[in-house]
Amino acid sequence: MKLTFYGAASTVTGSCYLVETQNTRFLVDCGMFQGPGVEQLNLEEFSFDPSSIDFVLLTHAHVDHSGLLPKLIANGFTGNIYATYNTIKIASELLLDSAKIQEENFTRGLPYGKYTNKKGIAYTTQDTENIISKFKLVYFDETFIPSSEVEVTYRRAGHILGAASIEITIQDNGKEKRIVFSGDIGRLKPHLDESFDLQHTWNPNYILMESLYGGVIHPDRDESAAQLVEIINDTINRGGNVYIPSFAVQRTQEVLNDLKVAKENGTLDPNIEVWLDSPLAQKITRIYISALQTDINSLFDFEGLRYVRNYSESIRIRRKLGIVIIAGSGMADGGRIVEHLFSGLSNRKNTVAFVGFQAEGTLGRDLTTGAKKVEIDRKKIQVRSRIEQLKGFSAHGDHNDYLEWIQRYKSSDLRKVFLIHAEVEKSKALRYDLNQDGIDSVIPCINDTFEI
Repeated sequence: MKLTFYGAASTVTGSCYLVETQNTRFLVDCGMFQGPGVEQLNLEEFSFDPSSIDFVLLTHAHVDHSGLLPKLIANGFTGNIYATYNTIKIASELLLDSAKIQEENFTRGLPYGKYTNKKGIAYTTQDTENIISKFKLVYFDETFIPSSEVEVTYRRAGHILGAASIEITIQDNGKEKRIVFSGDIGRLKPHLDESFDLQHTWNPNYILMESLYGGVIHPDRDESAAQLVEIINDTINRGGNVYIPSFAVQRTQEVLNDLKVAKENGTLDPNIEVWLDSPLAQKITRIYISALQTDINSLFDFEGLRYVRNYSESIRIRRKLGIVIIAGSGMADGGRIVEHLFSGLSNRKNTVAFVGFQAEGTLGRDLTTGAKKVEIDRKKIQVRSRIEQLKGFSAHGDHNDYLEWIQRYKSSDLRKVFLIHAEVEKSKALRYDLNQDGIDSVIPCINDTFEI
């Protein structure tokens, strides 16, 4: 049996792994590459024949795991894509949004992405609509059989709504082999989503394990939430606005819930208006409401929350003072937040509060590393606003979370752990502690193949 790493190996994004047995070929994830040095890979041909793939197992909805599924079907894939209910709902919205952005940029004659001069699109809206019909619903903790050689069970990963780690048993030439794909491992105490059951045990032979935050310990999340409330109060009191660049999935919903709690306990002025200016985040929030709430107003709605209804209203609120604006994208490298920053960065009374990781080359990275001038829409903008980065909001586990997560899979049957979905230095930091614990771990590169 062969295992090939076609993405998220010695790099963070592009999660895609091919498993080949004597009679079956399947993928776990088929994600987009994001960031400098890899983004152009989205426009290149697959290194395998999509028509030869029998099925896909999708861990969760984030585009670095799901983002090339429409391209897969456009190039001949005809099988099922297995995913949990909320992963299907969220991924459908994210993929449609991705296709729309690509088509609009192509029509305007813009390059495919920020880090490539190539023009083109990875897939169209029609491709995305075609792939949505291929989704096949699976349930947590229920084993299913996608082919005669393969048994699969999805386990809660505690990362975002619907996210899973996947346990796979394969009969290969009369021998049973057991593999775990971690997907993205959430924090041991998730803020909104269902937590994973650390009491569940299994004895895999191989594990593909996220190591994004190897060697890193996250700040306390509650302290970061309290700090965000203090920033808002201080900024509003001096007559400024607070801009929160936020990812549409999980981060926006967590921040809304934090602000709701702060208003209810009196730490945040109940009269402060909070504007959610992201059509995609509004759609995702409705999915979260449907999935997590029994009372439709219980998690996110609060006095002063406003949903921006259209682009004209987005323009109008730029003239408002003393408000909070939550908008995408989370790294301020696109979306409506860029337009708000264009008009607000030069005002000393304003604050930009980043609540997520800021990748190299993004406007968010420039601002959080102290840039005094930035370029937006080909114009130089003086940065006078207060810039804050709150690092306790991550939906990913940290080094200690990873070590605790893997303990339930540790046994004499475990032969090797492949550390993926990270920069090499982060993987090395986790590998050191795993090896100290007697767990053999390696760091694969893209296109590496292992016989197992």
